[in-house]
Amino acid sequence: MTEGPRSRIRLKFARLAPAKDLSHLEQIKALRARAASCGLKFWPAKVGGAMVPRMAFGPAVSVGHESLCEYADLYLEDFVRDGEALERLQPLDDGRFRLLTARRVPVFFPSIEAAVNAAEYFLEAGWPPGFSQGSVDAFMALTSLPWEKVKPSGERRTLDARTPVLAASLDPAAGLLKLTLRLEAGRNVKPETVAGLMCGGEPLFRRIVRKELYWLDSGGKLEVF
Repeated sequence: MTEGPRSRIRLKFARLAPAKDLSHLEQIKALRARAASCGLKFWPAKVGGAMVPRMAFGPAVSVGHESLCEYADLYLEDFVRDGEALERLQPLDDGRFRLLTARRVPVFFPSIEAAVNAAEYFLEAGWPPGFSQGSVDAFMALTSLPWEKVKPSGERRTLDARTPVLAASLDPAAGLLKLTLRLEAGRNVKPETVAGLMCGGEPLFRRIVRKELYWLDSGGKLEVF
């Protein structure tokens, strides 16, 4: 064994409807099992007393959400090209996860979670009467909107539900709300919470999809991760 991994492959998965109710931990276990069975020589890590592929994952997606941008970095013992990683892993696609891309990144790149600054969501719902692009614009015109978050433990915390919203638009014909939210530890607000505050009611959500992850460049411009 060498002194450290020789390859780091950044995998991008689609989390399909049958996987939407998995927890983040359950998703990690599923993706690790896939990496362990693909035939590539993974760099080992010890988890719960067992040796598993060393992997690093992107920000957690909420239970109930689908996603087209689930990232996982896989560390390997050998030098492996993008195409070979794709060929080994793609045949393991199933009804829950589909591999979209596999690309080599430097072994000592910053972590996915540290690099991601924002996420885009598409929310399909039955919206309360009167909800329109004007409602969205009125929300975006606010400078702040205090909102009380209640954790399962009963702990209460007041957050600003306006500041994290970087962009928002409504397609009324499709019943589709598009939101881009900044991700910041301790200050995140779920897209369905923002949607409820925008429309002033309780939407009947049909589908929520995390479409893309972004990082902010030095000028504050969003760039696809």
